[in-house]
Amino acid sequence: MTQPATDPDLRSSRFTAVTVLGIGLLALMVAGLLSGAVAAGPTDLFHMLARRLGLTDDPERLTDSVLWAIRLPRVLSGAVVGAGLGVAGAALQGTFRNQMADPHLVGISPAAGLGAVAGIALTPVGGPPLIMMVGAAVGGAAVALLMRRIAKRVIESNQFILVGLALGLAMLAWLGAIVLAWDSPRVPTFTFWVFGGLAGSTWSALAAGAPLVAIGVTIVAASARSLDLLALGETEARHVGVEVDRVITVILVGVGLAVGGAVGLGGAIGFVGLIVPLVLRRWIGPTHKWLLPASALGGAAMVVAVDILARTVAAPIEIPVGLFTAILGAPVFVWFLMRVGRSRS
Repeated sequence: MTQPATDPDLRSSRFTAVTVLGIGLLALMVAGLLSGAVAAGPTDLFHMLARRLGLTDDPERLTDSVLWAIRLPRVLSGAVVGAGLGVAGAALQGTFRNQMADPHLVGISPAAGLGAVAGIALTPVGGPPLIMMVGAAVGGAAVALLMRRIAKRVIESNQFILVGLALGLAMLAWLGAIVLAWDSPRVPTFTFWVFGGLAGSTWSALAAGAPLVAIGVTIVAASARSLDLLALGETEARHVGVEVDRVITVILVGVGLAVGGAVGLGGAIGFVGLIVPLVLRRWIGPTHKWLLPASALGGAAMVVAVDILARTVAAPIEIPVGLFTAILGAPVFVWFLMRVGRSRS
C-alpha cells in the first residue's frame, strides 16, 4: 500500500520542481539564443556578452548584432510573456475555483488586445510603446473584473467558461474589424492578435511590457495566502478574516497587468495559463506559495520552447507561437471538460 507523502517529502518535491523548471528555463533560453537562420555557437554568445560588458575590444561580428538586437530581446520577451500568462492562469483558477480558467478562454487576452489597439491610437507616431502596453493592461483588468461579476451569477463552471469564450470571441471580432479597417504599419497584423508571435520583439517593447508583467505578478504573489483560503470557498474565507471582495479585486487587477503586458509583447497566446498550472498542481500541490513561482517558470519555459519550434520547424517560414500552444492546449481542454462531465454523471 502506498504511503502518503510526508511534509518533508512534499517540500522536497516542490523544491525539486522549482529547481528543475529554473534550470530547464535557462537551458531553453540559451537554446533560443543559438537557434535561427544565422548560425551561432556558445563562443559567439560569450563574445557578444564580453563586448557588451566591455571585457574585450574585438571587432563586432555579425553574430553579435543578431544575438543582441534580435534574439536576446525575443528570448527574454518569450520568458516574460510565459511567466505572466502562467501566473495569471494559476491566479484565475484559484480565484474562480475553476481549473479551466485561462486568460484567453475567459476573454481577458482579447480584451487586452483591444486595449492595446486603443493605446496605439493614442500613441504619437514614433512614440514609445508604453501607452499601448498600459491600454492592454487596462483592457485586461476591466474584463477580469467583469468576469468576477459574471461568476457571481453563474453556478456551473462550464457555463462560466462558455460565457468567457463568447465574450472573448465578440471582442476578437471587434479587434479584427478595427485592425483590418485600420490599414497602418503601426498596427500589428490580425494574426498577431489571434495567435501571437515574438518576431517583432524589441528592447523598447520589452522595457515597456516587462515592468507591467512584473508588477502584476508581484501583486498576485503577495496574495498567495488569500488564494489558498479562497479555495475553501468565499463564505469560509470570510469566516477566517479574508476581505474577499477587496482581495479578489486586487488579484484580478494584478492579472490584468500581467496579461496586458504579455499581450502587448507577444499577442494573444492561448492555453499557457491553462496547461502550466493544471500540470504543476498535480506535481507540487495547490499551495499558491509554490504554485505561483512554479507557474511563472513553467510558463516561461513553455513559451520559449514553443517559440524555438515556431521559428525552426518550418524555417525560413515562421509559424505563429499560438498555433503550437493551441495544438498542445486544445486536447487538454477537451480532456478536462470530459473528465469534469464524467465526474458529475
